[in-house]
Amino acid sequence: MNVHNDPNPWQVRALLKATATPFTIANYEPRAAIFRQGDACDSLMHIETGRVWLAVTARSGKEVICGLLDSGTFLGEEALTGCGERPHSAVAMTATEVLVVAKADMTRLLRTKPELLGPFVAHLIARNIRLETDLTDQLLYASEQRLAHVLLALANCDKRCPGQCTLPDLPQELIAEMVGTTRSRVNLFMNKFKKLGFIEDDGRVLHINATRLHVVDEGDRHDSLTAQW
Repeated sequence: MNVHNDPNPWQVRALLKATATPFTIANYEPRAAIFRQGDACDSLMHIETGRVWLAVTARSGKEVICGLLDSGTFLGEEALTGCGERPHSAVAMTATEVLVVAKADMTRLLRTKPELLGPFVAHLIARNIRLETDLTDQLLYASEQRLAHVLLALANCDKRCPGQCTLPDLPQELIAEMVGTTRSRVNLFMNKFKKLGFIEDDGRVLHINATRLHVVDEGDRHDSLTAQW
């Protein structure tokens, strides 16, 4: 699962002020709902600071995390498509500040500033492609590989990051939701990662050996790594 934080072609807050487009600022504590699946789809948001996860709730009540968004990313853009209800929930993963623009005001801005439409659509398409990639990960990859991928993404460890990255210690229940497996399996794989020197946990911060964990993430997608352990 990737953390999506595309750079924007414009400064959203400055643009809204310059065009006299109304907006509000909302702040959320960790694990607070920004909106819930089924809520009225009446606004578009921009994540100013923090991180947000997207989740879908099945009829059975089971909630599955389907995407992670970082600062600099739009949220709730389905409002511009005429969608009446939110198709998923958005929950703050960390302390998060979002800029909120009413659907009518954002629609008006894009109509009066057509030069913004192309970059805006390109931004959304790129992000949605990566969300689809995340769904593919959930369906095809082994759980331990998805765990490695999630840890690297949360710590912003891409292939250009040699050595170690750090990540604040997160509840294993939350990590399990992101990976799409059970807490017991996450605990099993985390312990194996520790024994192999892929990660170290000092109780506050998770230290990730990015070089080694990338090997796990990029392994054969069809063979479970458990056999190697």
